Amino acid sequence: MSQSLTVKMLQAVRNVPIGYVVCGGIVCTVPALLAARLHNPLFCWSAIAAFWSYLSIPGNKSAKDCIVGLVFGMTGAVASGLGAWTMEWPPLAIVLSALFAFAGAYAQVCGARISIPALLTATAFAVSTAFPAKDFAQGLDYARYFLYGSLWATGSALLFQWCQNDQSDAAKPPVLWSALRENFTPKSNLFLHGLRVALSGALSVWMVQLWSLHYGYWMTLTVFLIMQPYMSSTLKMSLERVGGTFLGGAIAAVLGYVIHDPVLLAALILPVSIGTLAGRSVSHISYLMFLTPHFILVAQIGQSGGSELDLVFLRMLYSTGGALLAIIASLVIFPRWQTAET
Repeated sequence: MSQSLTVKMLQAVRNVPIGYVVCGGIVCTVPALLAARLHNPLFCWSAIAAFWSYLSIPGNKSAKDCIVGLVFGMTGAVASGLGAWTMEWPPLAIVLSALFAFAGAYAQVCGARISIPALLTATAFAVSTAFPAKDFAQGLDYARYFLYGSLWATGSALLFQWCQNDQSDAAKPPVLWSALRENFTPKSNLFLHGLRVALSGALSVWMVQLWSLHYGYWMTLTVFLIMQPYMSSTLKMSLERVGGTFLGGAIAAVLGYVIHDPVLLAALILPVSIGTLAGRSVSHISYLMFLTPHFILVAQIGQSGGSELDLVFLRMLYSTGGALLAIIASLVIFPRWQTAET
């Protein structure tokens, strides 16, 4: 059994698209370098936006698929600016978090091509509620820098020409609308999944604001990204999330202990982000093992002072908290125990 698993893992490693992951590593690193060199933490938000945008663009498709990145950049920019601005009115932000969460989770009806950017847009809004803007101009700053990162990622995807095949398997709009209408009922498990994510996501946003949790958005992000339509899948994702986060946290702790120069930390994002994108093709744990130091390094560059060990601890704490919240919500809100295969 273990030998078979090893063979599958080695096969997955051999199948990693080198050009795709190297391009993605550069995409993630440049905004972080700008943040370090220009002492502008908003470029760290551009770095996150670039990473999410790169994930949202279907790989090995036609150049038309990069339009997905442009659409995500615009919607994500609006969502992040709105999220930061509306935290002046917490009840409104919590309600909007629930609406965004439902839309992002329910988009699974349309398949991964649409559901991934939709869920990331919802995540961008919810995470941005932890960056309260004092006025509309500051909210606009978050929107602008998100758009900068997304445009950089989309332009790089075109420049590096990893989406060349003119064949496109995009679902036709009538098919999408039909699926959305047919599943918009409490009888649909994906509809109930949307409600589940909406309620738990809004609860997470409320908890972060109620207790003024520094970097508490990591808990919100965890809730949004690991909840699945079935309890068994959510439990599996939660265990992998916690395990990968603790492994990645150990890597981040070593890197942060040895290196303190912001520019060098930004440069380290290149190999770490390459590992993140490559790990995504291998296993969820390997993906998270690199994703954790990736996000911690970005946060370390964006913060003024502070300990990298504190960031590691908070990442582990909030990822675990988010996983527990996701499991509890899955147990309480319309529980579904069977696996997707059944």
